Amino acid sequence: MTDSVAVFDPGFRVTDNSTGAPVSGAVLEFYDAETSNPKTVYSDKDLLEELGTSVTCDSLGYPTSDGSTKTRVYVGTAAFKVVAKTSGGTTLWTHDNNPGAVEITTPDDLSVVSETPVVTKSLDYTVLDADQSTVFVGNCSSADVTFTLPSAVTVGDGWFIDIQHAGSANQVLIASVSSQTISSGATSYSTVMVLSRSGESVRLVSDGGNWRVTAHSPPHIKHAQGIITVTDRLTAPPGSEVNGAIYLISGSPSGDWSSYSAGDLVQYTSSAWVRFVPQEGWQVWVADEDIVYTCTGSNTWISASASDSQAGIVEYAVQSEMEAASSNVLAVTPGRVHFHPAVAKFWAYVTVSGGTPSVAGSYNVTSITDNGDGDLIVTIATDFADTNWAVFALARAASTNTARICYEQASSHAAGTTNIICENLSGTKSDPAAYSIMGFGDHA
Repeated sequence: MTDSVAVFDPGFRVTDNSTGAPVSGAVLEFYDAETSNPKTVYSDKDLLEELGTSVTCDSLGYPTSDGSTKTRVYVGTAAFKVVAKTSGGTTLWTHDNNPGAVEITTPDDLSVVSETPVVTKSLDYTVLDADQSTVFVGNCSSADVTFTLPSAVTVGDGWFIDIQHAGSANQVLIASVSSQTISSGATSYSTVMVLSRSGESVRLVSDGGNWRVTAHSPPHIKHAQGIITVTDRLTAPPGSEVNGAIYLISGSPSGDWSSYSAGDLVQYTSSAWVRFVPQEGWQVWVADEDIVYTCTGSNTWISASASDSQAGIVEYAVQSEMEAASSNVLAVTPGRVHFHPAVAKFWAYVTVSGGTPSVAGSYNVTSITDNGDGDLIVTIATDFADTNWAVFALARAASTNTARICYEQASSHAAGTTNIICENLSGTKSDPAAYSIMGFGDHA
């Protein structure tokens, strides 16, 4: 709806100032207030039908649209001036600075006036007192962006801004002046706070002397999945600190971490380390290990994936536990199953053709040596722990009713070799069609 107002009351006529008689053919001229700029007026309240910048009255002094048809006269919201003249051009009167229509706002006409402007910065920026309530977006894709806060004392209690990390890489740093601290609850970031991931944002409020974090939004779920990204598990600072990097203290802390506790999370903030005491249920992903850890309380972390030293959801059996063969809860890995006492430590299937033996299939066998008919040495790749192991050997006959006897040459029994002899029923060394040889014992 257009805001408009009628210039004259209904029944208005131009009259002579002295006699009060109607002025026939009077002319009403319209201008912008306090100017000589002609102003267009209208015959309808919607301001669609233009009358031009002047209106001629009839013989009785009534405003008309064409010299004879009476009309109302409307203007918009801007102030205006009216000059009444005779048909001969003599000025009868002038009224200036007449108010236009009162502007009425309807729901369809509402426009948003931002009280929290959003400003993007890709370079370091010193925040001004006049930036109160601004949302700063740090585009740090190319390099770190530092926002230097004004003095909390100068801006006063209650002054605030929002800062968000909006880069694809690097960090947004928030630095105070005059050694003023930045704190969230009991956690102090000293004089520098780091936003390390895209989407992470904070609201900073002055308490009149220092800065408080009153709102902190983590990175978007689609990026972080609700899990804290930890660079590594260490007991001392790495020595090549990266702004925003988070570490899990895995043992007795030392160096700059000596005042902290095992199990704490620490983050580097350009000038200092910030400590976070974990709460039960927190989860971290350790990038160096590709393993997720969960805090069970009291600074204790367990891994979702098991390891030799970490009891997680499943713990792997190490060599000594495989050799003990007693646990019913440890997991067996393919690379350690051979340590179990019931598992063969080596085996070989050796075929003989034309008096020449060759390995057709084997496990943990380095080589075989042919000492002649029915005389074979097997060299093991990974030796037994000692000579207290058992060997089994069978000979496959070349044809029906050509039996063979296999046995180990006693003098040859060693931790890494065995000499297998094959004889016919007459006691003469004789090659079989194939050997099947295996050993059981304690693997070194």
